[in-house]
Amino acid sequence: MITPGRRSIGRLLAPTVWTAVALAVGAALWAPSDTDPELSPFGLTVSDFAALDRGGPIESTMALLGLVSLMLVMVARRRHVPVRGLPSALLTVWGLGLVIAAVVPTDPLTTELSGSAYVHRYASVAAFAALPAAMLLLARRLTAGPRAGRTVRWLRVLSSVAVAGAALMAFSAGPGGRELIGLTERLLLASEVIMLGVLGRHIQECAPVTAQALATDRMRVNTSDDTLIRDT
Repeated sequence: MITPGRRSIGRLLAPTVWTAVALAVGAALWAPSDTDPELSPFGLTVSDFAALDRGGPIESTMALLGLVSLMLVMVARRRHVPVRGLPSALLTVWGLGLVIAAVVPTDPLTTELSGSAYVHRYASVAAFAALPAAMLLLARRLTAGPRAGRTVRWLRVLSSVAVAGAALMAFSAGPGGRELIGLTERLLLASEVIMLGVLGRHIQECAPVTAQALATDRMRVNTSDDTLIRDT
């Protein structure tokens, strides 16, 4: 049975996720102009600007996005969305990676990295690698589910964009001499956070159906048990 409280939570799930997504994208796009208008967001990463403005909107929204992602995993498991196993673990890596990267700063505008900067870097890399992998696995599981076709298409397209963006960013950080690394990272970030919003929307849409199906299954089991008792 779906209680009114659970219905309210279901209705608020997708708006909460999309609000976090909008704040994160907004911070990544517009916070650089507040930090230093002379610095180019095309040539510097989001982390570079976050390091110049500790505790500012970039770090705050990234931490919020990570926490919302962890909440999304818990809600998905409770609503019986097929995230259990590796997809759930990868989504948790994404959420924790964002929180760690927000809390542990990198070094601003330097090639000599400190210990905390390495923690920040590897947490970020783990997060951005984990999310598209989780979504591709989840897209395979959702193909058999009801009303999942549109979600599967979006997850596959956005995951492919994210993988391509990650490859371009790796090239830019190495042989490319950091050319347009900021632009590449922002496109990667946009594709990944939109994926999160798509997943949140899907969980909101499928939760009532799943709960109803579970209630029907319980009724069938109870009816079967009653019939068995009468027959004996």
